[in-house]
Amino acid sequence: MLTAILFILLALYLLKILLFYTGARRADTPPGGTRLPSVSVLVAARNEEENLDACLGSLAALHYRGDLEIILIDDNSVDRTSEIIHSWTNRIPALRPMHSEGQVQGMRGKANAIAQAIEKSHGEIILTTDADCIVPPDWVEETVGQYDEQTGCVCGYTLIKNTSVFSGMQALDWTYLLTIASAGVGWGKALSAVGNNMSFRRKAYEDVGGYQGVGFSVTEDFALFKAIAYKTDWIVRYPVNPAAVVWSEPCVSFRELFRQKRRWGRGGLDIHPIGFAIMSIGFLMNAAILLLPWFGLPFWAWLIGLVGKSLGDAFLLSYALKKFRLQHLYRHFVIFELYYLIYVTMLPFAVLLGGRVVWKGRKL
Repeated sequence: MLTAILFILLALYLLKILLFYTGARRADTPPGGTRLPSVSVLVAARNEEENLDACLGSLAALHYRGDLEIILIDDNSVDRTSEIIHSWTNRIPALRPMHSEGQVQGMRGKANAIAQAIEKSHGEIILTTDADCIVPPDWVEETVGQYDEQTGCVCGYTLIKNTSVFSGMQALDWTYLLTIASAGVGWGKALSAVGNNMSFRRKAYEDVGGYQGVGFSVTEDFALFKAIAYKTDWIVRYPVNPAAVVWSEPCVSFRELFRQKRRWGRGGLDIHPIGFAIMSIGFLMNAAILLLPWFGLPFWAWLIGLVGKSLGDAFLLSYALKKFRLQHLYRHFVIFELYYLIYVTMLPFAVLLGGRVVWKGRKL
């Protein structure tokens, strides 16, 4: 009985992997936009003195032939963040420093800072990233090139700088999860998005009432992405584009990583029903690998389940890793699989039974 349950789950899991792989390829067809609309790049920074110089250096190197403004919002930092932002104003002519002041109705945290910046920006297309990220020189042009007249939102990949086993494990995790996000768009379903490599048309933002209309979420970027995808007629895109990859710092500890996952999990509670069903298969498969041996599952059946699942995960990763020329990350695959087994099984309980989400020193 247990063997039959495991093999049914494995078959469903591998079918899910195949759908994700195909979906990511479907999402990877650019529309070939040629316009150069005005662009506003927004970065909210809270206590980021260690990362800001690298981020600002990458923003200074941006190439864009159209009208570009870069707004850095000091989100009530208590370190040298504001000082560092202002020290770059002479080096980046397009830079506009801002301070987060007060509270936009219904907003708090990062969404409050970004909403304030949008009100003072003028770009037709708005791009967002984080202060611990580095953007490539062609980031703006590559992202804007995805827009045609029907496109309201374009997301891109964010990859983790990998300098250790711990960061390499996170790099594979982000690649895996964002491939699923891209695949969802490929099949016409908005499953996930991250705000450190996200863009949207101002008109699409206004059509959903902005962040105020979307309402507060601990993952405000995903909430906005989902609203544009499901509440408007705008098209959303999520290409696997190496030229638009943003690089982010890894979590430095398991505690920080746990908080990140809890925040994502809490924000994803209202995911599309199809996405919830698909993710449930992943949870059940990982939980079965971890738990069924304790209830008498034969070793040979467990081994087939483990190897089959691992091969499926490696296959899903292969498309993005090949395009990004990051196949060397496979050296961290075993530790990633162990980590993935544990956190996918434990995350639902941490989300449902845990307290308030803590991020950047704030309780949300």
